[in-house]
Amino acid sequence: MKQQVCNFGNEGHLLGILTTPDDDVRVPDAPIALILNAGIVHRVGPFRLNVDIARHLAELGYSTLRLDLSGLGDSGPRTGKLELENRAELDAADAMTFLQQETGVGRFVIVGLCSGAYNAHCVAVKDQRVIGAVFMDGIVFRTVGYFLRHHVGRVFRPRFWRNAFKRRFNRPARAGSEAGGNALAESEFFGDGLSKDQVINDLTGLMDRGVQMLFLYTDGYDDICGRSQFREMYGLRPDNGQLQVEYFPKSEHTFRLTENRRAACERVSSWFQSRFEATEPVAS
Repeated sequence: MKQQVCNFGNEGHLLGILTTPDDDVRVPDAPIALILNAGIVHRVGPFRLNVDIARHLAELGYSTLRLDLSGLGDSGPRTGKLELENRAELDAADAMTFLQQETGVGRFVIVGLCSGAYNAHCVAVKDQRVIGAVFMDGIVFRTVGYFLRHHVGRVFRPRFWRNAFKRRFNRPARAGSEAGGNALAESEFFGDGLSKDQVINDLTGLMDRGVQMLFLYTDGYDDICGRSQFREMYGLRPDNGQLQVEYFPKSEHTFRLTENRRAACERVSSWFQSRFEATEPVAS
């Protein structure tokens, strides 16, 4: 595989790393994966997750661009007024236009974790060049089922009592980390300014466009996720085709452990390969 530093955008302020596969494994006419920042973490991703995803995809024959949004990592800030415009939408559009000019490929798959998943949602809805999306710990909403699972069902789980015991007898050492974990679980429920009805309309529109979607959720979202929660939130039934949902109950939100990152990369890669498989062999 090859990795290339790219500068682009109308102001030349955006930077990304283009990872391309070797010619003998390259999948012809395949879309390019565009991987967005997670929060303020630069393009490598938390614990180099974005790098791992890019390399897994390259081994299967797919190209990726790991993008630093404007003002993050090595990308400079955008100038001018952006009062009603989403920075991620503008930056992703610039990245796709650049890749289209450089490679001739005009189809893209957006990948994002956490706030990156929120941005991926916005980009996918707005830009018709997006034909696939991977949302990792993205937009979610509380439901009646959530409250039953979270507040009632958890008292029957050994882990609940084990954690309660640890909190009782190890409070000073864990106070900071617990506050951070609770803040994550509470703050990541809702998309910034997006209502549940709006998200449902957006997802329905993506389905009508034929956009392939993979939703991944981790244990960092506690009991709010899973296939049943997804149906409760959006009234959409996941399947093995256009709309797929995967839950990693033993993985932290940032995929800190190597085995969890590997599992996530393999799942994204297998989904990508099954959705965008070559229709004809690569010419030797």
